[in-house]
Order: sequence, then C-alpha cells, then structure tokens
Amino acid sequence: MGNASGQWSGGLSRSTDEAQELLVEASLDLGKAIGLENTWIWVQGLQVNATSNAGKASGSVQGSNSLVAAPPLDRTELFEYAIRKDFFEGRLRVVAGKQSASTVFANINRPDATDDPRYEVSSLTSLAFTPVYSMPTLLGRLPGYTNSALGLRFTLQPGWFDNRSYLSAGVFDGRGGLGAASVQTGLTSPSLSGPLFNIMEVGSGWVVGDARKPGSFGVGVWSQGGESLLCNPLDPQQCISDLGAWGLYVLLDQRLSSFRADQDSSGINAFFSAGWSPSITNQMNASITGGFTLQGPLEARPNDSLGVGLSWARLNTRGFLSEAFNSHELMLQGYAQIALAEALFLQPTITLLPRVGLKDAGDDSLSGLLQLTMLF
Repeated sequence: MGNASGQWSGGLSRSTDEAQELLVEASLDLGKAIGLENTWIWVQGLQVNATSNAGKASGSVQGSNSLVAAPPLDRTELFEYAIRKDFFEGRLRVVAGKQSASTVFANINRPDATDDPRYEVSSLTSLAFTPVYSMPTLLGRLPGYTNSALGLRFTLQPGWFDNRSYLSAGVFDGRGGLGAASVQTGLTSPSLSGPLFNIMEVGSGWVVGDARKPGSFGVGVWSQGGESLLCNPLDPQQCISDLGAWGLYVLLDQRLSSFRADQDSSGINAFFSAGWSPSITNQMNASITGGFTLQGPLEARPNDSLGVGLSWARLNTRGFLSEAFNSHELMLQGYAQIALAEALFLQPTITLLPRVGLKDAGDDSLSGLLQLTMLF
C-alpha cells in the first residue's frame, strides 16, 4: 500500500507527502503439517516508509492518514509471530505471541459475516483516516500498527444468537502505551516484565430480514499499567504524569440496505464507534467515529465502493496543554475505491477538518490523498 497526500488549504503547511507500507505473512497449519490439529503458527514482516511531514500537514491530532504512525517513520520489523490453538470445536480460540491487538479489539472495521458467504462484508470501510483503525481514546495504548506487542488473548464463542456472540480478553506488553515514556515495542525485544495493558470486549450480532442484512455490536473496557507521560508538543520539557489509566468503548454496525440481495454483499453499511477515558495523560479523552459505505453500487463493478466518515474527538487541554491543543477536533472524509483489477485498488480521498486539533494549524483544513493498494 502506498499513498501521496497534498495539503490544499488550512492546516500547518502546503506540503506534498508520501507513505508506503508492505506487510507479508507466512503461515503454517500444523494439523496438515504434523498432525497437531486446530493449531496454526504465523510470522509477519512489516516495512514502513514515510516522509517527515506525512499525516501532519493537516493539523489533525486524530490522524488523517492511517499509514503514518509513531516515529521512526522508516522502519523494518518482525511485526507478528504467534501460535493459535482452537478448543471445543472452535468455540475457544487462544493466541500467544507478538501480535497486533487492534485487529481483534476496538476494531469497527472487522469483517461482518452471516451464515451465507454471499452476504459477508470483509471490510466495513476503506476510509484512510486513523480513527477507524485505532480509536482516538486508545491511540498509542492498544498494541497495533506499527507497535505490536507480546501477549496472550482468547476469544470464546458460546454459540448464542446464531453463533455470533463472543467474549474476547487479552493481556499484552504495555510498554508501548506510556505516552512520552513509551518503548517502541515493534522494534524491541518482546517482554512482559514491565507495565501491562489489559483489555476485554463482549459483543454479538444479528441478521435482519429476508436479505439477511448483518449487524453487530461490541462493548469493551481496558486498563493500562505503569506511569504514563503526556508532554507539550511545543515544549517537550513540560509533561504531566499519571499512574495507570483506563477507559471504555462501544462499537456498532448495520447493513441498511442491499442493492442485489440475492447475489452478493453489495449495499449500504453504517458503522459507529465511541470511546471515553478519564486519564489525564490521554491526548484525547472522548471520541465518536461513524460513517456510511456503499459497496458495489454498480452491478458491473461489484468490487468498487464509496464511503464517507466523520470523527470527532475531545482533546486534553489541561494546564499547559491548552497552548498546543484546541478543545476538540472534527474531521470529515470521503473516498472512492476503484478496483483496477481483482486485487488492485486505486483510492482518491478528500479530508476536511472544520476544526483542527493542533492550535498552530489553520481551521478549514482541506487535503487530498491518492492511495494504491495491492493484495497478494
């Protein structure tokens, strides 16, 4: 995946920036390989390269370009290596190793499946802004892109409500969630000897009508151990500290209509997520993200999609932080994802911030982004 972005008005600067990501995975089914049934192992490599101003020119604190994460902006890392074991006919799934917890927890973009493969939704949105991939109140806390972490997680699916109910819980290396005191867990040796990050999520799903339109919800709670630091971006010597942190979040999605109910997963999907944390070292203490996706609007082009999204966040302006942050940020984004081939997608995107998060940036920030994605 690669993109180039340009800042057209407002924001911090009129720069043109680039970002690229390459993710490669190798996996092995140990049941087929050596007879160890219901067991899998995998390893992932990640390469990220971004120009120095990528994702910053808009003035957004939430993040207008999801390919850009915490420095270093150029990194090569062993992103995941883990083992998964399923028990009780798949009702209990246990994963241990270095992993990206954000693919399982607080993930509004997770696949939404029904009992008919024709109606599965593999991705609820292709918005390019960060809040759909890392909830603002969990940004930097929950292990994920690009800082995966050693941990243990399990998912229990008891079989209630059409086999779509679940309880997921995990404990992870929490050194990456300490703000200015964080360790780059994606680039360092894995460890569980320091602060820990704990999270639990429960949810379920349903289908509506003869068209089997899927929907789901999730509710989660998290806690972060250790001493966190939040420093003034204008003066890194000014910091506030907090011993421990916690928060709550909710997720909700629903397919609203189907374009071709008897053929495929085309239709209009809606999604919503919200988070809250009382921590004095969170950059953002509350957030709301939502949007709509039109999947396959044209029968001749079922892999195309259109989408719009909105993300609002309340920023931490305690004390000296009011010098750096506005009280809140509002970001709007729209995109068209065009399938050039079976696994090649071109995506033009426009982002508007009527209210930027960084105080030095100009409101009505308007930028454009062009992204190319290839699956292989």
